[in-house]
Amino acid sequence: MEWKKLSVLGAGTYGKVYYAVKIDSFLLRASVAAVKCADLWRSISLQREAHILETLRGSPNVVQFFEADVSIENNIPTYNLFLQYACGGSLHDLINSKRGKMSEVEIGFYAYQLLKGIQDVHKKGWVHCDIKPANVLVFEANERGMHKLKLADFGLSLRIGEGMAYMTGTPLSNRGTLLYAPPESLTCGFHANSYDIWSLGCTVVEMMTGSRVWICRDTKDLHWQIMNEEPVIPSNVSKIARDFLYKCFIKDPLRRWTTEQLLQHPFIQRALCTSNSMPKTQEMIARVGPFCCKLPTAIREKDFINLLFESNLRIQ
Repeated sequence: MEWKKLSVLGAGTYGKVYYAVKIDSFLLRASVAAVKCADLWRSISLQREAHILETLRGSPNVVQFFEADVSIENNIPTYNLFLQYACGGSLHDLINSKRGKMSEVEIGFYAYQLLKGIQDVHKKGWVHCDIKPANVLVFEANERGMHKLKLADFGLSLRIGEGMAYMTGTPLSNRGTLLYAPPESLTCGFHANSYDIWSLGCTVVEMMTGSRVWICRDTKDLHWQIMNEEPVIPSNVSKIARDFLYKCFIKDPLRRWTTEQLLQHPFIQRALCTSNSMPKTQEMIARVGPFCCKLPTAIREKDFINLLFESNLRIQ
């Protein structure tokens, strides 16, 4: 059996992401994957991501890595990274669809999943360094309407020993996306587990408000705000929700709360208790096409077979 790339899901600095299918003609079933592709000569970041994800196999809240290979496409050697396909898109998409109207229970349940994923990442000796809604994948909702979330995009991650930190000593040498970066990464290039906690706080604020933490004129203004101002905590949320965010936004990275501490915070514990007692709703089922495989929203079912058998883009 071989994989076929059927449609483009998106693109990044590394290359493109494809929706791919592998048919089992005997069972008349198909496996699906999201395939991140880059020209082999510029695939170092993807190869590094494959290595990191290999160490995180089995983590329930980290996107799963299937395999990697090199193919020849248009006479160009191409590196292919096969990952779980997320039918719900990204957390960024989910936030936009909610328009700042997520309940605290929903936000707390999603924060719990992100904390569990971050905890697994840290236990394996990695710091993600780029946690943000666009790098969190959304899977089907359960019977209570809550989605499964998984961390993705580990291309900027760092290997850091327990209790250790990576520090460049150079101002403005932040590694990840600036809007989600903590102050210490800008003042002296300090990167440690606490980096991901600050980014989580920024992500939780976005779930609460539908907007980013910082409103800035330009990059210089954003640098100044992160280093000199306090993130704005939403005023229309509960006291325990505000306290959770305060713990994520402690300026001193050595005092900022850890995943273990935050998982025990009342904001998370309340969300878990409440979500488990919520009435069951209509479960969100992914669109399923021929051969029992999940379809992207951009592909109509009647076009699926044509795409599958007309595609000349083959992997392996």
